[in-house]
Amino acid sequence: MRYFDSGVLLKLYLREPNSAHAVALVQEQGGLPPVTALHQLEMKAAFGQKQGRGDITETERDAVLANFESDLAAGVFAGTNPAWADVFAKAENLASAHAVTTLCGSLDTLHVALALELGATEFCTFDQRQAVMTKAAGLVVVP
Repeated sequence: MRYFDSGVLLKLYLREPNSAHAVALVQEQGGLPPVTALHQLEMKAAFGQKQGRGDITETERDAVLANFESDLAAGVFAGTNPAWADVFAKAENLASAHAVTTLCGSLDTLHVALALELGATEFCTFDQRQAVMTKAAGLVVVP
């Protein structure tokens, strides 16, 4: 199973560098991308940040948010509700073992822990620190 960091999924909704690559990564998976409450929070916050930085207008933010919420309701993603206590325990172990060498932050570490908890074998990210953490956790980094 392939896990997607929120930064990859964001590129499905906003034109950014690597957007076309993100679409291809999702399409080649063949199944529904897993989405958790963390993804939903990060996506909604990122849309707001994009507006706050002036990258998109309020109207554009409302539109991409509506598209994302419509996709969630339509089953475009595989909604998952992991055992959060187990996810946090995995994240704490990853941070203890690898934060010094990867410099990976807590939310990125949580995504790696989620991927492990959900049984992913591949992890899609464009974040270099997260990629190092992902490799250290034993997952294949894509791209």
